Amino acid sequence: MSNNKLGRLSLITYAGPGLPIAVLEMPLIVYIVPFYAGELGLELATIGGIFLIARMWDAITDPVIGNLSDRTKTKWGRRKPWLLFGSPLLMIGVIAFLSPPEELGKVYLGVTAFLFYIAWTLVQIPYLSWGAELSRDYSERTRINSYRETGRMLGVLIATILPILVLSSPDPSVREILEVYVVALLVLIPLSTLLAVWITPKGHYIENQDNSLFKALKILPKNKPFLRFLCGIFCLWLGGAIFNTVIVFLFQYLLELPRSDFLKLVLLQYILGIAFVPLWLKIADKIGRHRALVIGGFGFLAILPLYLLATPGVFWHAVVIFCIAGPMTSVIWVMPPALTADTIEYGMMKGGSDHAALYMAMYNFVMKMALAFGVGLAMPLLGALGFNPMGENTAEAMRGFIFVALFLPMIVGLPGALILFNYPLTKAKHATIRRYLSKKGMTELS
Repeated sequence: MSNNKLGRLSLITYAGPGLPIAVLEMPLIVYIVPFYAGELGLELATIGGIFLIARMWDAITDPVIGNLSDRTKTKWGRRKPWLLFGSPLLMIGVIAFLSPPEELGKVYLGVTAFLFYIAWTLVQIPYLSWGAELSRDYSERTRINSYRETGRMLGVLIATILPILVLSSPDPSVREILEVYVVALLVLIPLSTLLAVWITPKGHYIENQDNSLFKALKILPKNKPFLRFLCGIFCLWLGGAIFNTVIVFLFQYLLELPRSDFLKLVLLQYILGIAFVPLWLKIADKIGRHRALVIGGFGFLAILPLYLLATPGVFWHAVVIFCIAGPMTSVIWVMPPALTADTIEYGMMKGGSDHAALYMAMYNFVMKMALAFGVGLAMPLLGALGFNPMGENTAEAMRGFIFVALFLPMIVGLPGALILFNYPLTKAKHATIRRYLSKKGMTELS
């Protein structure tokens, strides 16, 4: 690639598929567990176990799909064919997973969860990897990621607004909300994919001399910054996943607010998140992406106990807390993929090839494992503490719920913040690595 920045149209169309991905993540993170537990009546421990096993299966599928994507050779590049192939399968998975029949059992949930997450990987891994190949410049990568993650936050806004606009009930059922998402996704997925494939450049990459998955995986232990990053981001994501797993219950049993108010507050949070993206870009360029991530990521978890100060049923108390949390939302979306991309060149310096998709697969796997462990820890723990998602709860059960929802996320996120605070792969270090690779003829200073 040249030294010129990517044009705005290319960045916008590249960010496009991030929008339906985010619309999809909203029900996966917030609604799917309350739906299968609270409305379909499956046991908390069963749901937690199925989601945990399904995500552990990603330990196999993510690296395999990432490696196959790295090995793809077409005139359209390595990533575009995968988006075209995976998108229809993802649409089928959306229907099966988010709009199941009224009567189902754990077998249906288990099968559809496995198939859905495979289809999601077919799209998400190549899509994230594509962004890493659009530029190798530290600051330009932050810019690319900011466009993509802004697209994802716009997706969250859409996911929040649509049920408010479409559903007339002030307290709609979770199934009604999920049906709105299904219709929206069946339109957004193909439209955004086709525009991105048509307009956005295929990117720059180095043809791999050795396409063996086994040999590619062997280089990862040598990439100590990458391993350190994965450990840190897992803790931060796990803390967030625990909170997001129980947030619907938080509104119902602690804040005592209707779901319509929840949607309004999520809308407020992500509007603030988008508004603060330019500021986070400046902060990241000044102090480093890793420290911006620590400030925003752990800061979000550290303010969760403020919910205890909100008076039940008082909407504006919750508004204040969401206004504090909103500006921190965007940082944990924008920074991690860019930090992952930087480690690709470090791996190349240590003797590896340009396995962008494999690195993104490992990051994506760790993120999904954090989400799975969030469900797998929170749901059985709430059940063991006596919390009932479908009825009345004792004072003791509510104390257990408060610990899991508001304090446990902060406890598990703190090690991640400590791990990442002095992360070694800084902007200056990355520039040195790129100069070294350029001299070796392994990459361009794009």
